[in-house]
This record gives sequence, structure tokens and C-alpha cells, in this order.
Amino acid sequence: MTTLLFTIEISATYRGTQEIYSAQAVACNGEKLYRPTEAPSISEAVEQIVKQMKVQEKNSDRFK
Repeated sequence: MTTLLFTIEISATYRGTQEIYSAQAVACNGEKLYRPTEAPSISEAVEQIVKQMKVQEKNSDRFK
């Protein structure tokens, strides 16, 4: 059995001539998880979300 826990939404906007990517983790109920991130590439924006997840896991008794 598979359960969808969250999705990562990625959007792009232009600031001047530079494209900036934003990433946001969103729970199935629509709740926004973690802080939104911004980066010059999609992979960097996703990496920043993953870093937030790792910090939460490290600091949470649930994952110990």
C-alpha cells in the first residue's frame, strides 16, 4: 500500500532577466510544510527543502 505524504510544488518567476525557482512542500490536506525556498535552479530549490527536512528529522524525537 502506498500513501502520498506530500508534494513539492515548484514555480518560476522572473526578476529582471533572471529566472528564480520557488519550491514549497505541501501536505495532502493543503497545509504548507517547511519554509518556501528560492534558488536560481530547480535542483537547488528542492535541495533547500530537503535540508529543512533533514534538520527537522535531526531535531525530532520521533525519528530517533
